[in-house]
Amino acid sequence: MIIASLAATLLLAVASAQAADKAPLRYIEKVDGLLTSGYQPPSVFQDRLGAALARQLGRPVQYVQLPRTRVMGALEAGEGDILCSYLPEWLPGDVDWTAAFIPISEVVLTSPRVKPPATVADLRGKRLGTVLGFRYPELEKVVGQDYSRDDAPSSALSVRKWLAGRFDHLVAPRNVVERYLADGQLPPGSHMLTVYEVKAKCVVSRKSRIGIAEFNSAIEALEKNGELAKILKLR
Repeated sequence: MIIASLAATLLLAVASAQAADKAPLRYIEKVDGLLTSGYQPPSVFQDRLGAALARQLGRPVQYVQLPRTRVMGALEAGEGDILCSYLPEWLPGDVDWTAAFIPISEVVLTSPRVKPPATVADLRGKRLGTVLGFRYPELEKVVGQDYSRDDAPSSALSVRKWLAGRFDHLVAPRNVVERYLADGQLPPGSHMLTVYEVKAKCVVSRKSRIGIAEFNSAIEALEKNGELAKILKLR
């Protein structure tokens, strides 16, 4: 038992040393428009996913914090390696994309003050709570540009504006809305309509030292060992 324990400790030390010799995985973390000065801790989900990918790749992790408007420029310039939870139509650019593996659902949350929409088409001409710099291609496939935006720097701040009565309809990720629902912060009679459900991907810089095949292999390994399922629950 002692010998086995020593061997395991030695292997871990060797793996750590090898990882330290490699350049870090520069994991881009989108922050809410740099609302505060200094470092903003990554979300638990992004923190764990970045750390897990880095560990699987045998590298240390370095978080690169950027507002949404700068992430694509950084990827194209090679100032970061990867950014997760997006789709090509949301973030077009000269980049590569991993396999899809992050379930994402977008919903419209409607105030109990007004009649809820029966379909997405009923949102034509409405004022919608949205996030600054974020595109809504699935919504616009149905309503086009026939809606007005009321932007906030983040989904959380958009929910706060909705709660304050700034607008009656809010477009947000389902997991954000469900957190408020679980905490009892949504008024009774609030209505939720699904806009779409997809699996998102990670964006990979074409100037990264780490190839797209390596990232896909790391994601597949995390899926097979069960770690990815645990991480996805943290969203």
